[in-house]
Amino acid sequence: MGSTITLHRLSKTYPSGHRAVHDVSLHMDAGEFLVLLGPSGCGKSTLLRMIAGLETITSGELFLDQQPANDLPASERDVAMVFQNFALYPTMTAAENIAFPLAARGDDEHATAQAVNTVADRLGIRSLLSRVPAQMSGGERQRVAMGRAVIRRPSVFLMDEPLFSLDARLRVRLRTEILSVVRRTGATTVHVTHDQAEAMALGDRIAVLHDGTLQQIGTPEELYALPANAFVASFVGTPRINLVHGALYAPIDGAMTISLGPQRLVLPQEMAQAHQLLRVVQGQQLLVGLRPEALRVNTTPTPYEHPLTATVTHVEYQGHEILLHVTIGAQTADVPHTTSVHDERHRLGNPLTRAVRTTISRVRGALPHHPSPPPQPAPPLPDHYSVGELVLRARHRARSRPGDRVTLLVDMRALMLFSAQGQRIFPHPTHRQDL
Repeated sequence: MGSTITLHRLSKTYPSGHRAVHDVSLHMDAGEFLVLLGPSGCGKSTLLRMIAGLETITSGELFLDQQPANDLPASERDVAMVFQNFALYPTMTAAENIAFPLAARGDDEHATAQAVNTVADRLGIRSLLSRVPAQMSGGERQRVAMGRAVIRRPSVFLMDEPLFSLDARLRVRLRTEILSVVRRTGATTVHVTHDQAEAMALGDRIAVLHDGTLQQIGTPEELYALPANAFVASFVGTPRINLVHGALYAPIDGAMTISLGPQRLVLPQEMAQAHQLLRVVQGQQLLVGLRPEALRVNTTPTPYEHPLTATVTHVEYQGHEILLHVTIGAQTADVPHTTSVHDERHRLGNPLTRAVRTTISRVRGALPHHPSPPPQPAPPLPDHYSVGELVLRARHRARSRPGDRVTLLVDMRALMLFSAQGQRIFPHPTHRQDL
């Protein structure tokens, strides 16, 4: 059975002054599979090593099964760790490597041999038991390392990018095996990766880190549909979210629009409840986020779609799909740096929410007039070397070519708006969508 793991304001600062992890708080239920996701150097491996007892904790508290564990030796934490570089003993056979944890604690030899055979069968490496690591491929060595961790039947598995050095095909196969193995054991698992596809495939929940700070924790569906900020939105999803500069205009006597430079998006009246919240940020510079599936090329919009004029800049054939790169004349936005901590279950007290509530209560419908932006010309044809600021998935029978003018339909229900600092303001934190 797995252990619960609780981190309360955990931080790690090295003697050089480098802050690797800052003020991270989260809780893992027994048997949960949690993925720590983020770019290289974000602190995810350091956090994992603090849980394992391989790194000292500068400040904060670690609890295993609700018991303080800051000063508990690594050997007494009942955790098994799988490293990125496998860490097998080069002079031992696969069978000896797998059996090592049981032999080290003096278990019966016959029972140990049976356990090795059982684990090897489960991982499909029975034929490798007599080989040493130098005689095995990377994938085979990784499965032996998994076997050595599994045979102990620990309450916690800690995995530090165990699939990093493998080719793409083997990574897909082994991540399925990893999930199967840990589900059988019931152990609580913390898996570190920089690969968002791997995180989405494995995790019950995903904790996204950036510069040592927890950005958001939630299910894969929550992170994709309701990212806390522009960093999470851009890091989760392939192709990545389209992020462009925009501004919102909310005239008292007209439709609410979002200016994207030379073109505008008109919000449908059916989104009226959200309109009242959006008026608080009218006239401000915003970041507009649109997932590739929120865009399509067609001429017949639905009530929730708004048409834009676009020019195809590049056609990317992916085999199972075609990606169209288009330009609408908008300005691509960079992901702003953010240090905010977000948890979808504890976000109702953030400053933006309080500002919205205060403003709506104060004005009670007496909203100021903000004129619409002046009309702008259609976007010019791109030159031969231009790169479109939007990417969308197209149907295989699409015959678009670079330079073609197309009608781009934007599904306004999938619209995301972020502040200039990168915090999500629409969909609003207090108005969750059905996932």
